[in-house]
Formats: sequence, structure tokens, C-alpha cells
Amino acid sequence: MPRGAGTPHSADHSADPLPHFALAGRAQTAKIGPLRGKRRANRTRGTRLDGLTRALVEGAAAVLPPQGPVLEIGSRQVQGLEMANLRPLFPGLEYIGCDMEPGPGVDRIERLEALSLPDGWAGTLLCLNVVEHAWEVAKGISEIHRVTAPGGSAILSTAFNFDIHAYPDDYWRFTPQALSRLLGGFETVLCGWQGHAKSPRLVFAWAFKQRRPDAERLAEAWRGEILGHWHEQPSLWMRLGAGLGGTLFGKRYFRNIRHWWDLTVCAGRKAAVATAPGQGGRG
Repeated sequence: MPRGAGTPHSADHSADPLPHFALAGRAQTAKIGPLRGKRRANRTRGTRLDGLTRALVEGAAAVLPPQGPVLEIGSRQVQGLEMANLRPLFPGLEYIGCDMEPGPGVDRIERLEALSLPDGWAGTLLCLNVVEHAWEVAKGISEIHRVTAPGGSAILSTAFNFDIHAYPDDYWRFTPQALSRLLGGFETVLCGWQGHAKSPRLVFAWAFKQRRPDAERLAEAWRGEILGHWHEQPSLWMRLGAGLGGTLFGKRYFRNIRHWWDLTVCAGRKAAVATAPGQGGRG
């Protein structure tokens, strides 16, 4: 189903989780400062996840050269947004977009829980905002693991603190710990979230079939590249409302906006945490 506000398919329970998650205070990163001008020009109502999910893929491609072929699960572009088309990010590589229904961006009809592709076919697998729509999540992620090549990787994202969006149905919400456990069959998993640690807006992961001794460096580099490619921000009225509402009714009710620029990526027990200077808040 469509990847935009969400998409239907399935995932899988896997074994050993990435270890304990630790959030250690906020890092003020100078690299983020120059981006604030661009962000002002790219405001969003805060109801779509396309800009951030695209930045996950752009960031990964900037950190490591993408491997082909590329398989996107949930590729139907229901919203008609140019940013939903990820093919231009992989020039020269074979790219197949699949979904449960035909439509723009769909090359073949597939069901996540029973992919028809051979073992180890995909050098890069994308499954963005899909697994929350899959009833048989365990089977789906088993298929993701099976189809990913021995030296390849898979990028997944899933909505957490987000409206119910039925394409055709919306079943699950996964914490970072849950997503890392589901992906436990992979040798190395970088897992992260956007927003407040207790109520993240988006949870995501980059899973590798091979062991990566440089996982901590990759986590930090990926976080930096995501922030460098993601230029959305809540509208002025949403930010003013969150500031006033937080003062009157309590900050936790406005975490999505107050912690918009909090982005965390974990590799093992260590977390790469960043908040743009002047952004985010406490509580």
C-alpha cells in the first residue's frame, strides 16, 4: 500500500535485540546551525512523514554508497508528492517498487509477508512507514531479512505518535526497542527516533546483513546526514501554539512540536543524540 502517510504490509519477530537504549542529554551540534534558513523555507503542517523518511534514505546514501538492486516495499505514491519518488536517489541501479495495489511508482504487485523475489536479491531494501499496516509483522520482517543480500542492508521506518492512517488498515505502533528486536536477525542494526524519547513521532532503523565494527561511527554520521537533508518544520502557528499551550497545560502535551528537532540514532548501547541549536525544549 502507499508510502506517504503510511502503507500496508507485514514484518517479523527476530531474536536478539540491539542492547539497551540510552539517552544521554542533548548535544548542541554546530553542523546543524546553517540549515535553519532552509528550514524556514520548508514549513510543514506536521501531518506527513514524507520529508523525514526521504531524508533517512538520502542520509544513508550519503554515508555509504548504495548497493543494487534496490527493492522498495510500499512504493505506491498515493499523495502525488515529488519527494515520494525515491528512484532518483539510486542512479544507475536496478530499482523495483512493489506494493499490494497498482499505481504510480509500482512495478510489481507483492505482499510483504510472501515476497516472490529470490533469497538475497536486494542489495538495498526500503520499507518506509509500512510495517504498522502489516497484520503478520513477524512474517514480513522475516521476508525482509530473506530478500536482503548477504552484504546488503534494509532501511525501515514506522510511525509512532501519529494519527491512525488506514491504507487499508493501521494495526501497530513499535517502540525503538521493539523495532530493534524485530530486526534481531540482522548482524548490525542502527535504530533511532525523531522527537521526545517517551513519545517519538517516527521510529526507524538501518539493518545490515553483515557485522559492522564501525556501527557507532555510522550511527553518528547517519544522524548528521538525516538532519542535513531534512528541512521541514512545523508552521509558525503550530510552534506558537505549542509554546503557549505548554505553558498553560503542560509541556508533555505538545512534545511533537517542542521536540521536533530531537533526533536520536543508536548503535548498541550508545546513542547519537542531537538537537538543533535553539530548537527543542524540555519536558
